[in-house]
Amino acid sequence: MKQIQVTVPAAEGNDIVKSLNEVVSPSQITHVKGSDFSLILITVAPNRTGYVMDHLIDLGIGRVKGRISISDIDATIPHIRPRKQDKFLRRISIEELEENVSSLTKFNFNFISLTILSSILAGMGLIGNDNVTLIASMIIAPLMGPIVAFAFGAVTSNQKILKEGSIAEGSGILISMFIGFIIGLIYHFSLNEPSAFIIARGEPNIVNLIIAIVSGLTAGICFVSGTSLALVGVAAAAALLPVTVNVGIALGMFEWRIALGSLVLFATNVVCVHLGCMIVFWIRKVEPPQEIKKVKAKRAIRTQIIAFVLVLLVVAFPIIQTTIQIGRKWRYQKITNDVANELLQPLDGVLYPPEELDVIISGGIFEFTVDIRIRILSTKTLNDTIESDLKDEIEFRSGTTIDSFSLEVILYQDFNTTSNQVSYKLPLLTYPLVNTKMTRILGI
Repeated sequence: MKQIQVTVPAAEGNDIVKSLNEVVSPSQITHVKGSDFSLILITVAPNRTGYVMDHLIDLGIGRVKGRISISDIDATIPHIRPRKQDKFLRRISIEELEENVSSLTKFNFNFISLTILSSILAGMGLIGNDNVTLIASMIIAPLMGPIVAFAFGAVTSNQKILKEGSIAEGSGILISMFIGFIIGLIYHFSLNEPSAFIIARGEPNIVNLIIAIVSGLTAGICFVSGTSLALVGVAAAAALLPVTVNVGIALGMFEWRIALGSLVLFATNVVCVHLGCMIVFWIRKVEPPQEIKKVKAKRAIRTQIIAFVLVLLVVAFPIIQTTIQIGRKWRYQKITNDVANELLQPLDGVLYPPEELDVIISGGIFEFTVDIRIRILSTKTLNDTIESDLKDEIEFRSGTTIDSFSLEVILYQDFNTTSNQVSYKLPLLTYPLVNTKMTRILGI
């Protein structure tokens, strides 16, 4: 609960109380009359202070006359029950928002230290494929404050907070990338290949885009409602921290394709998180109390949201393309699995499932190529037509032409003895038969 303390000249106390009865229940107001001043105590839910503060400021309190203070209350007896129509008008005051966000934008020793430590943990989690370490890095990452500060400064035209938030956020991102670069160099010269986690964050898809948008919206809702940002900060860190560090790691390993993919994902996530916060602030009417600044802020927020949306459309295009390619690959993979299961598994001598079944999709959104490779083990030679049968059936079910199709059959036979358990693997045949190669492998 919150208590709003209003001090006004004694002659105006009764009029202000009558006016407050329009926005809060009478049971929430305590009026203490003095000879020179009147003290009005208003007890409200935390997410109702914004509505009450706007009403008081419209009366000129805090600007022309009187003083307003806001303090916390642990409990009240009896419990205060606000009017039903008040329950939907929930937002903490602009003054509280400004005070809260100011404490989150300090570019100091703590911010730098937590950024470095969280980046190191994120790097260890990425190279080690360790989700637990990644989550630990998100918990201590101080990225939430600068993000909210930037969005708040943008919608309220508060240049001081906007500047502080931009400096803190930009510095945090650069620090994270640099830490990732150092980790990537060490990892590269240790002759290690990129881990699955590193590769995955270099292939952005629509899921990453949704995570970033939801993170921004959640952060904005929690902030304007007065909810703790500790947990939602993890969501924002999930969208930004691992990807930021991954950009540095990929650069340090000289993996340019992964670095480019991570950079695209990073840019998209930054735009989405900021855009989500700004949209929530705009909907919940987070704006400066002064009328002149209010008009200026409304114009600025529309321009900024449009600009962010345009940037999002540009940077999200590769993500949309990658997502479409993933969907296509999944479709061809399923069709190929089904066809192979129906045509290859019943054949005498074929050892199922195949040793390799790979589908490669290349190209853009509208034009693409399909490359399918299948490798199987068999104790008998297969019919010469099986390769064309597989390709024709896949093309029939997919409704498109397969650009490249290859079937590799390894003839395999075991000659086991009770004495030395020797196994001979004989010879390797690759379809089509005109490219057949004969090799002999002896394995013990």
